[in-house]
Amino acid sequence: MYVTSHEFTAGIEAIQATTLLCNEGLGLTIKSIPAGSILFHEGDDAYAVYEIIEGVCRSSMVLSNGRRQIISFGYPSDFVGVSHDCKYHYECEAITDMKVRVFRKNACSARSDTDPDFSDRMLKYMAAEVCGMQEHFMMLGKKSATEKLASFLIAIADRSCTHDGQVIKISLPMSRIDIADFLGLTIETISRTFTKLRKDGIVEFDGSKTVVILEPSILLNVSNPDE
Repeated sequence: MYVTSHEFTAGIEAIQATTLLCNEGLGLTIKSIPAGSILFHEGDDAYAVYEIIEGVCRSSMVLSNGRRQIISFGYPSDFVGVSHDCKYHYECEAITDMKVRVFRKNACSARSDTDPDFSDRMLKYMAAEVCGMQEHFMMLGKKSATEKLASFLIAIADRSCTHDGQVIKISLPMSRIDIADFLGLTIETISRTFTKLRKDGIVEFDGSKTVVILEPSILLNVSNPDE
């Protein structure tokens, strides 16, 4: 999940748990995951897919030079652990306390004739992930630091926010180091860019984990200056 916009995920219908439980061999369970716990490690056998019900997680890879690259943040309704070859290709860690729905199948083991609902949902979700990945690559390669951070805040607001009059409040459970590793920036650049947005009157802070978007339309324009 590349903090995927609802533009990509809105067409993915929820499958009722009661229906899934009737699918022989699917092995549906609900599991609580404490903050800081690892759902799975890169290279582990991918026997299950996790659908996030509550909480936020991060998926990351370690590059050949030892640096960490966060590839996505998972929010409710997202899947993590989808695999084409029954191996996990990244590590997934809970940022907050989480509740997940565990499917004891993966894309590599699901069959369209015996698990049509599951297979169809996996196909739609993976298509949405490809769209999100393309937008993420474009952001990393073409946008300035300010445009990247503005895009990130807009994407988070699209997934999880509260409205307070004309302003929008978003919670950022991830650290600034996490945001830097996701956007391909340094933590110093993230701090400077947040300060710039605050001085420009576009955002303000309500504690260390809450950002108030004072000017949503301006932030949107900053994220896509050519549109």
